Amino acid sequence: MPFKPIPGDPRRAADVVPYTPASSQADGGIYYITSFASAMGALFFKTKWVGWLALFSSLLCIFNDRASATQSGSSRLSTITLALTALMMTYMPELITIFRAFKGDTAAATQ
Repeated sequence: MPFKPIPGDPRRAADVVPYTPASSQADGGIYYITSFASAMGALFFKTKWVGWLALFSSLLCIFNDRASATQSGSSRLSTITLALTALMMTYMPELITIFRAFKGDTAAATQ
């Protein structure tokens, strides 16, 4: 539909900018937030499935991140390190019990 100027209309046809849709390339910002929040939740509440969610979301943010978005790999490394630390800390009581059972400490293994 062509633009018909109305007398007194302040719009100018030369200044109209055509609409261009946003690019479909999603940045991994939501995965960073999910990874850090769920890793902290796993550390504070000792919940294993939240730790696995942290690991999964950190892998998603690493694989979906554009190479131009981060020049250094420090944010990628920090998300995966925090997620792995959260998983290690949630599984630590079971690992200590298994270690003590193999060591021969029967009193600690029965607790």
